[in-house]
Amino acid sequence: MYGAAEDKPLEYPTIFNSADVAVITKSDLAAPVEFDELLARRNIQAVRPGMQVLKLSAKTGERMADFLEFLERLHPRSRLAAAVGT
Repeated sequence: MYGAAEDKPLEYPTIFNSADVAVITKSDLAAPVEFDELLARRNIQAVRPGMQVLKLSAKTGERMADFLEFLERLHPRSRLAAAVGT
């Protein structure tokens, strides 16, 4: 029944219900693989209304800063620990 990436929230709702954020990666490949971002976002919101969704690309750097800021908010001491070498 399912199979497309856009359907993963419907196929695996428990994963999305236990996550803090949904991350859509490799956004630079969305057009060539005909990924329907709007449908993916609708399905994410159907499973977990209000869930934050970050779309990013490591290749182009799109929204990587937002993703790193999100991670730092989750673990604010990690940057300090890295800076002091602990």
